[in-house]
Amino acid sequence: MALAIRKTLAFFMMITAFQVSFATVYKVGDSAGWTLPFIGHVNYTDWASNKTFHVGDVLEFTYSNLFHNVEQVTQKKYESCDATSPIASYSSGNDYIILKTIGHEYFICGVADHCLLGQKVDINVTAISPLV
Repeated sequence: MALAIRKTLAFFMMITAFQVSFATVYKVGDSAGWTLPFIGHVNYTDWASNKTFHVGDVLEFTYSNLFHNVEQVTQKKYESCDATSPIASYSSGNDYIILKTIGHEYFICGVADHCLLGQKVDINVTAISPLV
C-alpha cells in the first residue's frame, strides 16, 4: 500500500514539474517594461490583447521602483484606478507573478496618476497551459 502511494505521489510530482516547464514568461510591455505609456511608447491594452495567457504562465514586471510599483486589484478598482487595499502589492522593480487562475487579473501602477495615464493592464487567463 505504501509503495502505491509513493508511486502515485511521484507520478503527480512529475506531471506538475512537466507542466511548469511549459510556462511562458511574458515581460509586461516587452522592451519598454512597466512604465508610463507615453515614455515607453507602449499601450498595455494592445500589448495584452495579442497574447494568450495560461494558468502557470509568469508575468515579469520590470520598472524603476523609485517611480513605479505594481498593484494587483479588482476589476472595479482597475476601472477607477483605485490603488487602495490592493489584492497584492509589488515594489521590487523586478517582479515575477505566476498566473494561478482562469479569468481576468488586473494590475495598475499605484503611484500618483500613473494608472489614469494608462499604466494598467488587464490579463485574461484563458486556460491551463497545453502540454504540447
